[in-house]
Amino acid sequence: MFLALALAATLSQAPAKEVKVIKSNRAAKTVAAKTQAELDAEARAEDLKLRCADDPAACNGASPDAKAKELTAKEEALRRKEAELAEREVAMRKKQEEEKEEKEKTEKQRAEAKKHVEKQAKQLEQTMQGLGGALAGED
Repeated sequence: MFLALALAATLSQAPAKEVKVIKSNRAAKTVAAKTQAELDAEARAEDLKLRCADDPAACNGASPDAKAKELTAKEEALRRKEAELAEREVAMRKKQEEEKEEKEKTEKQRAEAKKHVEKQAKQLEQTMQGLGGALAGED
């Protein structure tokens, strides 16, 4: 206990040290800003390193700008492919419509030919009956 009292008394009698106030100037702020920028860059690099460790396929050593350009190129290629497929679909529909029209035209021609043949058959039958009646009348 005596020791604690002696220590407290010694400390209370010690002269207070002067505290220097450092005034910052523009150069100091620039150095601090550069240091902060460097720290931020290191933090981003470390973050990218950790992300790449988790998913190597996502990194491939490409910067975000390169990845964005790659995605834009892929999107453009996809749009061209979709446009090509749409053109093919339109062409296929047109071809199917033409085939359908051609089929309908052919069937219509067959139906007309069938009617014509039936009409000729009736006329021939009537002619044969007339000839048969004429021959029967001569006897």
